Amino acid sequence: QAPALGAGRTAPSAPAAAPAAAATARAAATARCPDGHGIPLLVLFGSNLGTAEGIATRLAREGAERGFAVTLGPLDDHACALPHAGAAIVVTASYNGHPPDNAAGFCAWLRDAATPPDACTGLSYTVFGCGDTDWAATYQAIPKLIDAQLEACGASRIYRRGEGNAAADFDGDYAGWHQGLWAALAAGLSLPEDAAAPAAAGRRLTISLTNRQAANPVVRSYRAQAALVEVNRELQRAGGAGPPRRSTRHIEIALPSGTGYDTGDHLGVLPRNDPALIQRVMRHFGLDAGMYMVITADGGMPTHLPAGEPAPLLGVLACCVELQDVATREDIALMARHTDDPAQRRQLQAMASAGDDGGTSYAGSVLHPHRSLIDLLEAFPACAMPFEVYLDRLPPLHPRYYSISSSARTSPEVCSLTVGVLQGPARSRDGLFTGVCSGYLNRNPARSTVFVFVRKPTIPFRPPDNPHVPMIMVGCGTGVAPFRGFIADRSDLKNSGVPVGESLLFFGFRDPGTDYFYEDELRHFEETGVVRVVAVPSRVPGQRKTHVQDRIGTQHADVWRLIEAGAVIFVCGNATTMAPDVRRAFADVFRTHTGKSQADADAWLTGLRAEHRYLEDIWGGSVTRSR
Repeated sequence: QAPALGAGRTAPSAPAAAPAAAATARAAATARCPDGHGIPLLVLFGSNLGTAEGIATRLAREGAERGFAVTLGPLDDHACALPHAGAAIVVTASYNGHPPDNAAGFCAWLRDAATPPDACTGLSYTVFGCGDTDWAATYQAIPKLIDAQLEACGASRIYRRGEGNAAADFDGDYAGWHQGLWAALAAGLSLPEDAAAPAAAGRRLTISLTNRQAANPVVRSYRAQAALVEVNRELQRAGGAGPPRRSTRHIEIALPSGTGYDTGDHLGVLPRNDPALIQRVMRHFGLDAGMYMVITADGGMPTHLPAGEPAPLLGVLACCVELQDVATREDIALMARHTDDPAQRRQLQAMASAGDDGGTSYAGSVLHPHRSLIDLLEAFPACAMPFEVYLDRLPPLHPRYYSISSSARTSPEVCSLTVGVLQGPARSRDGLFTGVCSGYLNRNPARSTVFVFVRKPTIPFRPPDNPHVPMIMVGCGTGVAPFRGFIADRSDLKNSGVPVGESLLFFGFRDPGTDYFYEDELRHFEETGVVRVVAVPSRVPGQRKTHVQDRIGTQHADVWRLIEAGAVIFVCGNATTMAPDVRRAFADVFRTHTGKSQADADAWLTGLRAEHRYLEDIWGGSVTRSR
């Protein structure tokens, strides 16, 4: 008989359940129902493809439920060693008339002329064979052999031999044989009738789930906690006249119990590295995704890596280290020391030098193209840097901070983020660059878990404690995030009957057809008198580019009126491309309405900052690249 299930054919999964793990199969497992009769039951299998082993595993569980003291294992483990009491269930296949690999020794023992005729006296048994009538000449050859030889060696057949035919209805064959099995064993072993019935159904497994990331030293150092993503939806709309569609996500996160926040706070998110990037690292070093490693910090030196216990390779590369940080000169010098090829070594040494000689310098070849250590290792194949050296060079994965875009008054337990997904051609011109955390959040659907913590801004970037104080808010793109929460705060107060000060929002974006984020919400707040929104699209066909600083100038009368009334000015956006221009715009408003000099305007702005009436929540280009 050919392989018991034939080429391309599998037995139904119902009777087979799941095959036991290889280690369990090799080392016999024993189980006993605590309140059972304790009669020994051997459940033995001969299996190459797993079907017979899976059936045997299920029968062993059923036997334990019925009070037997069960031993499960391959037939070869019991060659020359069958007991003279109790019962045995044998489940086996045959392959072209030959026994499975783990039953060959057992069959040889049964066939041996030297095996005494009373070798199995006192043992009761039954056999179920897995076969396929497409190999008719050897169909059930080994199950029939074992059945006959056990009887010849003095064992007593307690139940008929069963045959499962993979060429027909294997499941039906098994069900027909299984139906009378336990009643036959109970009767043949003089057990009470209720011994044929299983014990009251209960759980076979008790599972305790744990998130290993919670033990990550990086997670512990920030006291981050697991939180549930409840909503993750796209804010960018299809269409419009702008450039190819980008991605901006509105993400709502249920904060851990006992974690609160104030409107204007930041949420720190501990990301996971991109699986594609992790695959690059593993491929370069010849590592396998299933590997675990034990990290030993030599000399007891502190480390941000999980040391002293087996840690999954994937987990360490995903959660503990920065894989995309720009390689340092020291990294490159270390690469050179691990490079035997003279030409590549000289090139690396030139990159690591402090001088600046154009394209071969560190700045031109590494810093500006934002090339990481793995980028360079792939570019210099002669470098044989060991994996432990590479891992030790990587800095700890650090959190990314996002302005919370919800109101703590209206949503105290679930906060929202407004996340621009950073993705585009890599500066190195080699593939795509994806922001570590924005890409991670983009990949996290609803019901997934992220590790987060709340951080207070270093400045009072929050709605004024006095709700009568006017607010002037200036934000571009995702810079509108905190102001969504500010305005919702004021709206809730207004709805509660509290008089609120006037609010003015300058909101800059590219195209009203694609990235006017939260347009419906803002229109509602405007209609209810909570805020006046000055929408500033910068890329409208047929119109000159306009930015928020330009509209501050055209709205100078209202701006100055609110400033004179004690307004607090809030600015959120890019530190290099937006914030300086907005400062100049407010200085121009001051000069227009006072007739004073630029020096006076600068001093006025400095005074507003000191009074916490001009507040900036801004980020620079280097931060943006890592988002």
